Amino acid sequence: MATQKLLKLTISKVNGPVFDDGVVSVTVPGSEGEMTLMADHSPIVSVLKSGFITARLLDGSQQEFPVEAGTIEVSHNMVTILL
Repeated sequence: MATQKLLKLTISKVNGPVFDDGVVSVTVPGSEGEMTLMADHSPIVSVLKSGFITARLLDGSQQEFPVEAGTIEVSHNMVTILL
């Protein structure tokens, strides 16, 4: 059985980390609309608007994080979100 490729997701605020783990996908409220990122996504940098970040975990569960504004960078299967 093939293993599912993961993204390394790091969500941080000024006062410390919020989430730091591997995920199957992450959906974010981008400035031009909602976007879902999975392994091997093209590199991007974007502004985030108000909404929710949804991280889908390997076990099938998901975690949501509220966001008012922030930035996201995607590169080499690593997603970094600064809130």
